[in-house]
Amino acid sequence: MSSFIFLGGDLRMLYAAEYLNKTCDCFVYGFETSEEFPVPATGELIPFDCAVLPLPATTDGVHITMPYHSENPDLDIVLKAVKQGGKVFTGKSCPYLEQICGENGLKLYNYFDREELQLLNAVPTAEGALEIMLKELPVTVFGVNTLITGFGRIGEVMARMLISLGAKVSVYARRSEQLAKAECMGCTAVSGKELEHRLSQFDVVINTVPATIFDRKRLMMLRKDCLIIDLASKAGVEDLELAASVGVKVIWALSLPGRTAPVTAGRIIGKTIENILQTEN
Repeated sequence: MSSFIFLGGDLRMLYAAEYLNKTCDCFVYGFETSEEFPVPATGELIPFDCAVLPLPATTDGVHITMPYHSENPDLDIVLKAVKQGGKVFTGKSCPYLEQICGENGLKLYNYFDREELQLLNAVPTAEGALEIMLKELPVTVFGVNTLITGFGRIGEVMARMLISLGAKVSVYARRSEQLAKAECMGCTAVSGKELEHRLSQFDVVINTVPATIFDRKRLMMLRKDCLIIDLASKAGVEDLELAASVGVKVIWALSLPGRTAPVTAGRIIGKTIENILQTEN
């Protein structure tokens, strides 16, 4: 039976540990200020077979993300926490983590790159965006003219949810096959040539593209009371100050699964790590 230490992160990591604790010995570190402990916490680090880092593992490339810890340890703590030849599971990596794992014979896995996690994670992300819409809009979702930019996993789940609630959904995507899929689902496809001519029609924009979609020119074309919910890791709005000045509200909603459905999102991470272990064995 493998032993796991979960190093920091948000509540998702506690429930990932709870999931894996059914078949492995799991402990958590870095949750002193959290009231939830579904698995035992450890105050000192002894070497474990495996370490699990949060999603994302780090925001600055040096320190581990530990919002419930009194200190902010750097990534070198992994070397104290994992046995020689052990495994490190991370949600998004960085050059320094890859360096120290490589130099010390630790096998590094990025669970965030797994397709099953990406697919399942799209559901709590879309539900979180829907929750924001319900809170922010002065009208019902039914009948709201909504634009989804990007039509990957999250965009597709988001479109299905909104259509089921009676929203009018348009989809902007660069790939013709994505636009065709959107049309088959009952959405209105918007090509690059059409986008700027249609921006003034939308009550809500949901961005899933990690690139600048809304530059200063396009921001000025939006309705002044438009709501932008940005789900991408890199903001799709070029100038947040300009958006605020013209009345366009932008909510950059990062890590929604950890905030809206930490139990489900944590179990998805735990299951993904379990799949990786089974593939290795």
